[in-house]
Amino acid sequence: MPKISTGEDFMKSLSSLSLAQQRQVGARFVANVLDLTDDSRVKSGQEIAGKAGVAADELNDAYCRVHAVYVATHPRSHFSELDYAKQAAHFVAEACMVCLAPTYHEAHTHHVADRAAMYCQMARTCSAIQHEGEYPGFAGVEEAVKKEVDSQHRILSEYLEEG
Repeated sequence: MPKISTGEDFMKSLSSLSLAQQRQVGARFVANVLDLTDDSRVKSGQEIAGKAGVAADELNDAYCRVHAVYVATHPRSHFSELDYAKQAAHFVAEACMVCLAPTYHEAHTHHVADRAAMYCQMARTCSAIQHEGEYPGFAGVEEAVKKEVDSQHRILSEYLEEG
């Protein structure tokens, strides 16, 4: 399989994966942003999502635990008071929830991995925003997101090579 180097290649490759494979790839995307949360429930959920042949009840139990983190980190304040580190943890939990969520197997297309990738990018974006001072600083955001996207391309390429 050729190396994933463009967004088009990325999306095309993701769409060719089965639901189970998308969960596993999505879990790898989440693993790449686990440094943005210190909650063990998210780490545990990520591990469960990445397992082959995981049972539906195990996915559901992990989903419920990660959902609690998602709720606890939800921004409920005015934008000027937003804690971007907490928001990053919120998006990591959301990415993990996508990988654990129940799905309808009869659906023809699943978007688990690309949705997880998007939330991981949002987590990295939030983590790169500087919020000291009166206004948020976005100077390092573009570089952080580029690194995350490149990491996701590498992660998917490695996964496809293993298969």
